[in-house]
Amino acid sequence: MDVSMNAKLDFICSKLEKIDVLEQKFDAFGQQISSIESALHDLKLENTQLREDLSKKDKEIRSLSEQVNRLDQVSRSSSVRILGLPITASTPATDVNKIVFNEVLHPIFEAAKKSGELPNTSYAPHFLINNAFALPAKKGTSCPVILTLSSQFVRGLIFKYKKTALPATHDPVQKRDRPKYLVFEDLSPANFQQLRAIAADRDRVKSVWSFGGQLRFKMHNSETVYKVKSLADTVDSVTSPTSMGT
Repeated sequence: MDVSMNAKLDFICSKLEKIDVLEQKFDAFGQQISSIESALHDLKLENTQLREDLSKKDKEIRSLSEQVNRLDQVSRSSSVRILGLPITASTPATDVNKIVFNEVLHPIFEAAKKSGELPNTSYAPHFLINNAFALPAKKGTSCPVILTLSSQFVRGLIFKYKKTALPATHDPVQKRDRPKYLVFEDLSPANFQQLRAIAADRDRVKSVWSFGGQLRFKMHNSETVYKVKSLADTVDSVTSPTSMGT
């Protein structure tokens, strides 16, 4: 009887010892879980801070990009982009100024003289043109030309008289006359890319143009002129009621 009782006591003691060991392990495991939870909490706080820092940096980058783009556009305030001139990749660079003057500037200045806005005198190309160069184009096609003028006044005359002074050509498909040469503002690469993105929305956008480096457009269903204020602007963001109310 005593032997049996001792055996049972020994068995119970061994089980209690195992329970103690398990409790110690559970305590240690609980401490590990608490440590992990604390580490996760710290990581969440760090992640939140990193997100806030990244958001601030993104805003700073966007702001700097806007500033750089504005400065780039201002630097082009005396320049224009001309399409359709008889200038190809094989045209000598020395002939570009001459062609631009004869085809664009001369008729513009003659129109300004007739209107009394300019005195009736002659103007030499080198006094009007700071620089003119052709941009790369497909072989055999007309190259776009960037024309940098001596002043914004001369640039203003081009936009004022281009519709009436520059030659037109008849479009047999549309059965109407259209300008032989197209003259646009010289947009910065970022503004030009944004203009193309807006123009690509042909189903909704009726026309898009620039004035003073700022993009503007009209929708097919409205005569409202929408103004693009930021490089982040899209057709949807500009035309939304929220945007129009600000």
